[in-house]
Amino acid sequence: MVGYPPVRYDGLPAQSQHRSPHPRARTRHPQEEAAWGPGHHTVSLEARQSPVFCVGAGAIGSLIGARLASAGIPAVLVGRGRHVGAIRRNGVTVDESALGRGRRVVPVPAYDSLAEALQAEGQPSSVLLTVKAYDAEPAIGEVSALLPARTAPHCLLVCLQNGLGVEETASGRFGLSRVVAGAITLSVERPEPGSLRLLTDHGGIALSPLAPSGGRPRTALAALAASLSAAGFRVRTYPRFDSVKWSKVILNLWANATSAVFDVSPARVVASPALFAIDWRAFREATNVMRRARIPPVDLPGYPVRLLVLLASVLPQEAFRRLVGPKVVGGRGGKMPSFWLDLERGRKRSEVSFLNGAIASAGDRLGVATPVNRVLTGALMDIVSGEVPRGRYIPMRDDPDRLLAL
Repeated sequence: MVGYPPVRYDGLPAQSQHRSPHPRARTRHPQEEAAWGPGHHTVSLEARQSPVFCVGAGAIGSLIGARLASAGIPAVLVGRGRHVGAIRRNGVTVDESALGRGRRVVPVPAYDSLAEALQAEGQPSSVLLTVKAYDAEPAIGEVSALLPARTAPHCLLVCLQNGLGVEETASGRFGLSRVVAGAITLSVERPEPGSLRLLTDHGGIALSPLAPSGGRPRTALAALAASLSAAGFRVRTYPRFDSVKWSKVILNLWANATSAVFDVSPARVVASPALFAIDWRAFREATNVMRRARIPPVDLPGYPVRLLVLLASVLPQEAFRRLVGPKVVGGRGGKMPSFWLDLERGRKRSEVSFLNGAIASAGDRLGVATPVNRVLTGALMDIVSGEVPRGRYIPMRDDPDRLLAL
C-alpha cells in the first residue's frame, strides 16, 4: 500500500457581463435572535443590505442561497459549470418532496467567478465557503485577494467544509478575527444541474468564531446567524471552534471510508458486524485523540454527539451497533457517502485526508495510536490515485480485518 501523508492539522490558538437577473431583495424583516455562546443577542435584519455570498455552488451552497433568497435576504451563488448555468437561466429548483413539502423554484443570482459577482452585486457581508475541503485552499486565496482586510474589514469567511485544517489555512490568509468555523448537518444532494434535493431536515448549521471577541466581528456573526435562522435553518453558535469541527468529524466517520473502500452502502456497513467494527475502532481512535487534546465534544444541530461518545465508551460494540446503527443510515436520508460519491464520479481527489488522515496526523503528534484511520486513508487514496483498482478490497468485505493486516 502506497503511503500517503495525512493532512497536517495543528489547530489554532484558543460591471459584469452577466448582471444579476434577480433584483436584490429589500424586504423588511422582524428581529431575529442568534445565540452567542451562553447568551442571546437580538439583531435587526432590516438594515442588512449587503448580500451573503456562497462560494461553491454545489448542493449545500445552493440550498443556503435558495433559502436565504426565499426569505428575502440577498444571496449570491458563485460556482462553475452546468449547475451555475442552469441556475442563471432558471433559478434553483429545490425538491423537498422527501419531506412532504414538494418542489419550488427560487431565483438566485449566480456567477462563474467571485470577481464577477463582486462587480455585479457589491461587497458581501459574509462569504460562505461551501467547496470541498480539497478545493478550499485556492478558493481561500481568491477570497482573501479580492476581499482584503483593508477594504472589507468586517466581512466574514465561514468555512463549512467537512474535516480538519481548512480554518487554519483560512486564518493565515484572511485573518483570524474574520474567520468562522462551520458545520452543516443536513443531507442534501444535487440530482441534476440547477436542482437540489433535501433528504433530511432534523439538522442545521453550527457556527463558531476562531477568535471570540466583542465589537464588529461578534455583531457580524450574530447577524449572519439571524439571517440563516430567518431562512429556516436551525442555527447554533459555539465558543470553541475545535469542538465543532471535531464533533462533525466523528459523525462523518460512520459508513464513509468503509463504504468507499469496500464499495458498499451504509446500510450494509451497519448490517455487517465486521464492517461496523472497522468504523467503531476508527471512532474510538478519534475520541481518544480528542480526549488527549482536551477537545470536548458538543451536540450539533439535530445530533446528540456527546451522548454518542458516551454510549461508545460504555456499551459493548454489538449493543452500540444495534442501537446507533439504524440512526447512522437514517441520518443520510438514503444518500451515499461523500467519499463513495467522489469515487463514483471519477474524481482524483478525496476528503479522506481531511478526516481519517487528519485524525491519524493528530494522533501522531499526541502519542495516540490511530492505526485504523491511517489504513483507511491509505487504502482509499490508493484507489483514488489509481495505484490499485477500485474493486481491490471488495473480496475483503466479509473479513475486513485483512485490510488492516496489509
